[in-house]
Amino acid sequence: MGTSSLRRHLRELHAALRVLVCVLVTLLLASVRTGRPDEEHGTPVASARTLVVLVHGFGAGSDCWDAVAGGLGGPAVAVVRHRYRWTRRVDGLGAELADRVLDLAAHSGARTVTLVGHSLGGVVVAAALADPRLAGVVTHVVTVAAPLHGTGWARLFPVGAVRDLRRGRLPDTAPVPWTTLASRTDAVVTPAAATTSGADAVLLDGVGHCGLLRDPRVVARIAELAAPTDALALAA
Repeated sequence: MGTSSLRRHLRELHAALRVLVCVLVTLLLASVRTGRPDEEHGTPVASARTLVVLVHGFGAGSDCWDAVAGGLGGPAVAVVRHRYRWTRRVDGLGAELADRVLDLAAHSGARTVTLVGHSLGGVVVAAALADPRLAGVVTHVVTVAAPLHGTGWARLFPVGAVRDLRRGRLPDTAPVPWTTLASRTDAVVTPAAATTSGADAVLLDGVGHCGLLRDPRVVARIAELAAPTDALALAA
């Protein structure tokens, strides 16, 4: 084996080891963060007339929504941070989310239900909407940097729900009013991968994949979209 070939193999081995370390760290963080119950913010679900369900991305926890949750709320508005284990496939996670949303809506009497998903969480939201029971229950969807058309990064770790991100989860058309937010400077999910037919696409600059959830423009837009517009939603 020549010197140049040996160096190339060493570089490939070094890159593979970096990926392995990142995967192991992500596994550890996911096992710690996703094992706790859902968290509620704002008005208690039982007395809410407007419900917002936040679905985190791969390897994240409820703290990723701190800035967004802080911008939500108001009279009769309940915010729930939904947790899941990404080691399962997307179809199962979507069914789990659908069950959770139906349960929350039934116990709250909410007139409006907004689902917000970041990255993998947006793909889980899309999978949940395949459940016909959510028709007439979910009134708006917001996905943030969600690889609805898939992402090549999923090939680095094709396990569980991540495996399904190779192709994404794209509905034929938006079944409810849908807004997609994406950044032109996102190195993980491109704007083209994060949009779907019939959705209102919002494109930003100067912010990365995870930074989107802390960006004031994103927080303000989600708060605007999730705000109740029907007077019935504010009725006690």
